[in-house]
This record gives sequence, structure tokens and C-alpha cells, in this order.
Amino acid sequence: MEFGMKRVMASVQAVAVLTEIYGGAPVSIATISKKSKLSISYLEQIFKKLRHGKLVTSHRGPGGGYSLNRDDISVSEVIRAVSKVPVNTAFDPVLDALDSVLVSQLKRKDIAQ
Repeated sequence: MEFGMKRVMASVQAVAVLTEIYGGAPVSIATISKKSKLSISYLEQIFKKLRHGKLVTSHRGPGGGYSLNRDDISVSEVIRAVSKVPVNTAFDPVLDALDSVLVSQLKRKDIAQ
């Protein structure tokens, strides 16, 4: 895999934050950084992979940022977008199980209670 587990977790967290605050208008990386407590440079690396994976779209200029390409992004899609996951490995059942877990279903602990 290209990204380690720490970066995979940060990627899922970043998409979860974007999903939580996305209201149709692009969300700035600074806003995502503030909410996720991840650095802007770290998020830029993650969102580059997410763009290439066609999970998010970037918007330039004033009022720019990132928008979701759809509402129902699964955890496995995020992992596949940011990682080079080998095909036909022991990890396949894990990804298959995570296909049914949507990022929008994840709740941050400090918000859920």
C-alpha cells in the first residue's frame, strides 16, 4: 500500500468531516483542517489522491474548495483511492465488508454524545 494505516485513517476522517459540513458549496481545505485537526499540507496530499479517485472535485478561486462527487462514499472507496491495495489478497474480505459502510454513517465521538 502506498499510504500507511495512519494516513488511511486520516483520509477517512477528512472525507467524514467534508461529508458532515458539505452543504452544496465547496468547502475550503482550511475549514476541513480546523474541524479535523489535520494540517493543511497533509490534507492537500490526501485530497490530491481523493481527486484522482474521483471522490471529490476541487474548485479554484474565491469561494473555492472541495465538493463531494456523491453523497454515498464508502469507507472502502476512500481506502482504494488513497492506497495501492493489491488485488486478490487476504485484505479483500475487509474491503468487501467496508463496501457497505458509508462515510456518512461515521460519527465523531465528540459530536455523537
